[in-house]
Amino acid sequence: MWNDYFYQLQKKYNMRVSTKTPLVIRLDGKDVTKDTTLNFLYKFKGSFFDAFESCAWYFSKKYHCYALFGTDEMNFIFPDPMLVIEDLDPSKINHSNEIIALFIQYFFDYFNQSYKDKKIFFHGKCFSIPENKITSYIKYRGSSIQNVITTYVLKRNNVRMGKEKIEARLRKCKELDLYEQIQEIELGVLYFDGKRLDTKEFLNGNIVEIPSKENIKHSNYEELNIEFLNL
Repeated sequence: MWNDYFYQLQKKYNMRVSTKTPLVIRLDGKDVTKDTTLNFLYKFKGSFFDAFESCAWYFSKKYHCYALFGTDEMNFIFPDPMLVIEDLDPSKINHSNEIIALFIQYFFDYFNQSYKDKKIFFHGKCFSIPENKITSYIKYRGSSIQNVITTYVLKRNNVRMGKEKIEARLRKCKELDLYEQIQEIELGVLYFDGKRLDTKEFLNGNIVEIPSKENIKHSNYEELNIEFLNL
């Protein structure tokens, strides 16, 4: 009885993901939104935003995948899951907990070499989605990012709101001088294959590239080419 119980428990948290349909890896910074010393809008080199963008640029280019980030969350959508599965584990193990255990260390190592203020740890999840749901997933997470960033901006400006809908919070944000800073990132910053895309245009079915990390000299990024995976 106990063998069966623990087997079912292990199975629940050790699901196999598809090797043929897109793989999603979603990461969230642990307690990051509670850190009042951290500003998600700063874009200078070495800031939290800059480190996230460096990761989005690097991993999306390495695995020919999508990367969507905003505030404290990062989403990777791998159209070809085997590119990341084989890289993480040449034996091609496709258990969700194995993928997260390896990838989150990989991401942690890269992110924390770009962001040096403090160590940031991440929660992780991974699962498969149908290819025709990629845009829907990006829209879904973009809405969540928009909700978090508007709440964050209003709180930082001492604007107290209750459980008003996102439309009301957006109207209030537009009254602030800094709204221009968040307008282009409110639905998340989207990368594909190392190139930054206009998120709003993408959700409308258009591919429009905008200036990105690829336009900046990556003197130190390529040097981080993860020897860690060969340990």
